[in-house]
Amino acid sequence: MKYYILFFLTFIFFIPHLHGQHIQVQNWYDQKKTLLKEDYFVKSSNTAVLDSLYISYYQNGGIKSRGHYTNGKANGIWEYFYENGNPKMKGELRDNISQGYWTYYYENGGINMEGEVIKDLREGQWIFYYESGNIKSEGLYRKNLKNGPWKYYYEDSKNKGTAYFQDDKGNFMEFYPDGTIKSKGEIANGKSNGLWKYYYEDGSIKSEGSEKNGQKEGMWKFYHKNGKVSSEGVFEKGLPEGKWKYFYEDGALSSEGDQKEGKRDGYWKLYYNNGNFKGEGNFVKGEGSYKEYYENGKLKIEGQVKNDKSEGLWKYYYENGKLEGSCFYNQGEGTYTGFYESGTPKMEGKIVDGNKVGVWKLFKENGDLAGLYRTYYENDSPVFREIKDSLNKNNKSGLISKMPPWIRKRKIPRYFVKKVNEYQGFILAFGPLGIAKKSIISSQPSAVPFSVEYYFQERLGYELGYVLIRDPFFKSTHGYDELYKRGNAFYLRQKFYNRDKDNGMFYFGHEIRYTKLDNTVNKNGFLGGTHSKGLTMSQSIVEYSIIFGDRLSKDAKKKGWTVDVFAGLGVGYRFISRNWDPSVENYEKDFLSIKGTGVSIPFRFGVNIGYSLKK
Repeated sequence: MKYYILFFLTFIFFIPHLHGQHIQVQNWYDQKKTLLKEDYFVKSSNTAVLDSLYISYYQNGGIKSRGHYTNGKANGIWEYFYENGNPKMKGELRDNISQGYWTYYYENGGINMEGEVIKDLREGQWIFYYESGNIKSEGLYRKNLKNGPWKYYYEDSKNKGTAYFQDDKGNFMEFYPDGTIKSKGEIANGKSNGLWKYYYEDGSIKSEGSEKNGQKEGMWKFYHKNGKVSSEGVFEKGLPEGKWKYFYEDGALSSEGDQKEGKRDGYWKLYYNNGNFKGEGNFVKGEGSYKEYYENGKLKIEGQVKNDKSEGLWKYYYENGKLEGSCFYNQGEGTYTGFYESGTPKMEGKIVDGNKVGVWKLFKENGDLAGLYRTYYENDSPVFREIKDSLNKNNKSGLISKMPPWIRKRKIPRYFVKKVNEYQGFILAFGPLGIAKKSIISSQPSAVPFSVEYYFQERLGYELGYVLIRDPFFKSTHGYDELYKRGNAFYLRQKFYNRDKDNGMFYFGHEIRYTKLDNTVNKNGFLGGTHSKGLTMSQSIVEYSIIFGDRLSKDAKKKGWTVDVFAGLGVGYRFISRNWDPSVENYEKDFLSIKGTGVSIPFRFGVNIGYSLKK
């Protein structure tokens, strides 16, 4: 009883004592005091000094920040929040100074970065993350400056780059996802400085020059993949400035002129590959007129340019001076109408940034519609592809002879539409894990599959396979009363590939399969005699299966090694036959593990290693 009395007296004593030390203060967003902005305590002896708990709020009522003050200074663990309620950052403050481990968050709740802070300066190991949660970069700080080795990653965790810093200055090297070098140069205080080089994925130089505070500065050269210079000129604060030259792949001059603040300015001159005059333009801050000529000097094209894009009415001429076509552009996009020399319409379609796109109409000279075609580009030149299932074989142009009314309604799956310059090849493969299949799936005998697949880049595959079945696989002789299996299987698969991603090229498909399997037991004293004989129960199985898989390769558009991981489920029917008369003597007990005639439910699983050869 005395403890309860003591607790009550203590409680009575401290209530007036606490109220005497602190005064609660509340600030509001509105005059009616319905939207609380801040809620905190100050000392009664000095109302300018914050002390005890402090909380600030958003106008929606959610907490904005929360922590404690001691004699006017923030101390202890402090938390900050986004307006949606998710954490923004969290860490320790000591006398208004960040001290200890701090964690920063994305608005979706995932960690942005985390590490140690000493006297408001980053120290030790820090890790930065993507919003997905995967590591973006990691390395060491010393007094808020990067020091030592740093690593950078793509969002799929592949190596993106490495650097070694000394007081926030270091050499950086960036890589493509396949590991080939992409760029290299010096970084200082988080920005590129000094000489930088950039590379194509095949390792050839792409560009080189100096950078300052993260921007290109001074003379730069850009290269074609064959190593020839494609353009060269000076940058100022990241923008092209002064005299610039552009070149063809063989090194011949393509065009030249001045740029100001990244835009064409003044007189520009263009050349044909053989050096002859091709065209000219007069520009003021990227705007002006452009004219292009045939090699004989006749006008070919004329129009206006704005922000380096075609603008307004453009006209195109035949070499004899007659109008070949016209197009009214808006920021580089427009509908082109072409004409025969007689002046009647010839074609109609859309042009975007100088390229024909979408479906184009072609007209006969009498005005009738001749057909439709879709344009693709190969080596910067337009190539026409039909957009109908079958064409008139006598139509050498590759255009549709007529436009049926249903042409727009039918949608052909992309798996059956050929790509431009698509890679086609044969994939030769085998499955080494098939030998161990018995130990993985007890109902399946050991077997090794061999296959050849006719592969169309990222869209379709036809795989023809043969499976050698031996169980036990490496044993050639068998004792009496021991069951062993020998057989073969043949299958045909059709695969529908999705586009290649960093985690592989997923596909779905189906297969039909025929299997002939002999299950044999050697018997001594067959039918009560002294001679021996092999008893065989044969199975003939026809099956249909649906499969799903993932094909992994360095590049789905090139030859090289590839791995195919797949699984599936099917349905089939099994027939059996025996090489003995079951009515004479019962040997069925030797084949109890063999399923008889009836429906089968096959499960497909495998890992095939192959090599892709270009057709």
